Amino acid sequence: MTLVNFALFDLVGLQLSPRIRDLGKITLYRMGSRSEAANAWPRGGPLLTRKLNTELIAEHWDDLLRLAGSIKFGQATGSLIVGKLSASSRQNALAAAHHLRRPLPGR
Repeated sequence: MTLVNFALFDLVGLQLSPRIRDLGKITLYRMGSRSEAANAWPRGGPLLTRKLNTELIAEHWDDLLRLAGSIKFGQATGSLIVGKLSASSRQNALAAAHHLRRPLPGR
């Protein structure tokens, strides 16, 4: 499972509920501070090690919705979009926004 899959499911209004092996070894993101996450979810909060870059997501929101609409209305397959976004270089700001990562320096 990748962050791309989780994000696409959410954008098209579906919930992805996989069984994740080695959960403590993957990067999970939070909206607020570490302490807010730990207080809200005593067991899961400490696993949320990185903070979302909501500014980057907001900057590319229209493009992200277009991707979701393309999948939802059959203009592109989910596997095609996931493959393209997963293969995109980290320099691609849309891919970075979709991956929910911090922007690269100089961006």
